[in-house]
Amino acid sequence: MMRPFEPAYSQEAVEAMLAADSRKRTRARTLVLQLCRTPGREGDYQAVDRNGQVWEVALIDGMIVTYRTDHAVRELRIATIEWVE
Repeated sequence: MMRPFEPAYSQEAVEAMLAADSRKRTRARTLVLQLCRTPGREGDYQAVDRNGQVWEVALIDGMIVTYRTDHAVRELRIATIEWVE
């Protein structure tokens, strides 16, 4: 059985989670775990950072999540989490 992907949060994503209320935090954690179970999921669009890395940007359940899959270490790297009001 393959080892599941694990979330790896950037400092910016951690700070967004800590600043959110408990309901939003729970929703975000649930969403990230769902993305870990389907690491190949494409976002609504892609963004390229200054290092040339491609990030998926997804609007899901009132949140914008920027992430990329690192297959070598089986991590889903979460760059940003933003809530859409």
